[in-house]
Amino acid sequence: MLHTQTINDATFTLLKLLMNDQNLAAFSLAGGTALSLYIGHRESIDLDMFSNHGFDTTALENYLSTLYNFKGDMLEKNALKGSIEGIKTDFITHNYPRLQDFFTGEYSVRLYSMQDIAAMKLAAIADNGTRLKDYVDIAFLSTKLSLRDMLIAYQKKYSNSNSVRALKGLMYHQDINFEEPIRLISENFKWAHIAKRISEMVENENTVFAQPPCK
Repeated sequence: MLHTQTINDATFTLLKLLMNDQNLAAFSLAGGTALSLYIGHRESIDLDMFSNHGFDTTALENYLSTLYNFKGDMLEKNALKGSIEGIKTDFITHNYPRLQDFFTGEYSVRLYSMQDIAAMKLAAIADNGTRLKDYVDIAFLSTKLSLRDMLIAYQKKYSNSNSVRALKGLMYHQDINFEEPIRLISENFKWAHIAKRISEMVENENTVFAQPPCK
């Protein structure tokens, strides 16, 4: 069952429309919104639509503009970013191995697996390390996957990468933008809880935690 309380009605309505559009069948939802629909930990407001296949960004922009009033912000090879009715909506080629089959939930909503999302989140942390929500998502994902499982997923998905780099990024917090708003569903956000859980994950890398990082 999807935790639809994590996204507003307009975003979920748009998601259902996109997912049931046969011309967009190559795209599935990844990122924080997909993870929030899985585990229900925080509000998420954007749609990250990924495909394993390349696509014609100009043709897709024209199609989306005509049918959905899409407003483009950035267009380059294999990446189209913009918004639909004020909802940030990106379409991106992510040509890396899929670790597990897509999960298809209610209303034919297709989600990348939690293993794939974990790998993608760790890649973002290793490559950037500024987005607070990536650290929050990994901390809450510890109730579903151990850190070891996440690192294995990262190494499998990105075979030319080093999991040690992802681990170091997870433990390095100096570049995080702490001004980024985080709205948890069940409590007020506190960075100290996230930092504590990350430390616990590193110390107990085979552990899947029974409780979310709330203390």
